[in-house]
Amino acid sequence: MLLLEIAAQGVKGVAPAGGRLTFRPGYNVVAVDGPVLRRLVEALLYPGPRDGDAIPRSVAGPGGGPVRAGLSLTGNDKVTYRLVRDFAAGIQLHRFDPQQRSFALVSQDPAAIATHLQQTAGIPSRRRLAALLALAAAELPSKAAPAGLGGAAPAAPAARRPVSPAELQRKLGELRGELERARKAEKLQYRLDGLQGRLFKLEEALREGARIREGAEGARASLGGLAAVEAVAARLGDPEARLAAFARAAGKRDEALARAAEERAAIDEVEGRGDGAPPWLDPGVLGGAAGGLLAFAAGAWGMAHGSGVRYVALLDIPAFGFAAWTALRRIEGLEERSRVGRRRKVVEERERKAAEQFERDAGEVRQALKELGAAGLPELREQLGKLAGARAAAAEWQAKLEAWEGQPETRGAREERARVEAELREVEGELSAEAGGYVRDPRSVEAEIARLEQEAAAPPEPAAVEAPAAPAAPAVEPLRGLLERAAAEIGQSPTALARGLQAKASQHLAALTGQRLAGLSVDDRGNLTALSGGRPQPALGLPPGDRDACFLALRLALMEQALAGAQAVALCDDAFAGLPEAGRRMAARLLKAAARPGQLLHATRDPLFREAADHAV
Repeated sequence: MLLLEIAAQGVKGVAPAGGRLTFRPGYNVVAVDGPVLRRLVEALLYPGPRDGDAIPRSVAGPGGGPVRAGLSLTGNDKVTYRLVRDFAAGIQLHRFDPQQRSFALVSQDPAAIATHLQQTAGIPSRRRLAALLALAAAELPSKAAPAGLGGAAPAAPAARRPVSPAELQRKLGELRGELERARKAEKLQYRLDGLQGRLFKLEEALREGARIREGAEGARASLGGLAAVEAVAARLGDPEARLAAFARAAGKRDEALARAAEERAAIDEVEGRGDGAPPWLDPGVLGGAAGGLLAFAAGAWGMAHGSGVRYVALLDIPAFGFAAWTALRRIEGLEERSRVGRRRKVVEERERKAAEQFERDAGEVRQALKELGAAGLPELREQLGKLAGARAAAAEWQAKLEAWEGQPETRGAREERARVEAELREVEGELSAEAGGYVRDPRSVEAEIARLEQEAAAPPEPAAVEAPAAPAAPAVEPLRGLLERAAAEIGQSPTALARGLQAKASQHLAALTGQRLAGLSVDDRGNLTALSGGRPQPALGLPPGDRDACFLALRLALMEQALAGAQAVALCDDAFAGLPEAGRRMAARLLKAAARPGQLLHATRDPLFREAADHAV
């Protein structure tokens, strides 16, 4: 269920004075003092005979003025209900009939009203509200009474003072005047409730557009984070063609350098042989020439002596031939070494041309790699792929947004919402001028008139006997009591519940304390331990402020879990006042995130929370 509005008259601490508080889904911050908001909600949703005693009056004294309140809500059955209560007279529940465009009476019995609201409208039970959906500053461990959360039982309320006949006649006169005003304002109230219900439905219908708009803004932000990559892609023109040309140029350069390396290795091999000795000093040349001379000398000696040795002279031919062949080989080697220098210059020129050609063909891509800090082509392709994905996502979200905005239903819903809001402001102004911001059903006024008339005719009531004081409740440690009450409502053991909340509560605790307390854990006996300064420390041994932070973290985790499970309303008062400014800002974020699935009413005047609210009253 969702609350639409709360109206109060004669209640101290509600601003505007005696006025009307309107609510919307999500996180609502209202200017109501302390626990007054929760007392009003509980007195209306769970009516009891002595609820008026807990409501602070704007004027002191028992005859200071009537205390009245009412609320409108949309139940889980999609029906709008209006609840009006005069704490001195009675209570009425009305149900909005869309066919007749008016409210029809459901019940005037408090017990029947509470049963109908819980079983049909879907409001939580009082115990579930206290255990899971309410956060009060009075529950904090630093503010708990020494006797625990229960403490001593409150004293019995004093008996009501008998009213004199003159005062009864005065009140009857005031009520008859109010009856006339209520009849005039009844139609305005019907219109107001119908318009508020219609406004809620229109906002629900437009919520999809808000989600699409958030997605489009996120896609544009992601695309903006790739501005450098987008500039590089724009300079490259066709990135795929540029990268393909870069790959081809790199292949050609690598191939040319590989061939040059092979030729350089051959040149180095030739140069590694060295110049050696001149041809005329080569051992082969010298040996061949010496052998030829010896053979010639032997042949000449043999010829001179007529000996057959003269034929040895024929050996000088092959000897001198060997010497000549060896000399030619040496000369060819020298010629080859002279060609090696020219080949080296050719290889170096080829390498230079290959490098220059690669720089001309791949200069822009190399500059892109340098600007983006990419190690190579694969990383550049990856960044360009991210850019393409971000562009596609932004275009897709923009197309969704344009398609949603282009739907006739969307335009009609926006136009109707603007019309309904304008009409709502007009009706609220008329209603405030007519009834001072508070409207009671004429039948309620008539019932009060009849009651006072019966009271005037009836004999005086006997004096009330003071009830004995209730025994003091047993002491309960606040953190343990919080887990026990919540576990009893959910149907788990306190240890199992604490372990289920451990991760979320640890995140909340670290956020509220600025990472000073880094985590929250539970052992097998259900004892809570906080991680402080890197070391676990029992929660019971922490300072009061840190124990409050642990309590708030657990309570926020419970509230977030309860709101996520079903569309419900959570209540919170100024329980975060003891946190520093950074902690309160973080608490506002956590409350806003927790309220997203349902509705959270936060009674505080702290501007930090009003800044973060979805709706501030």
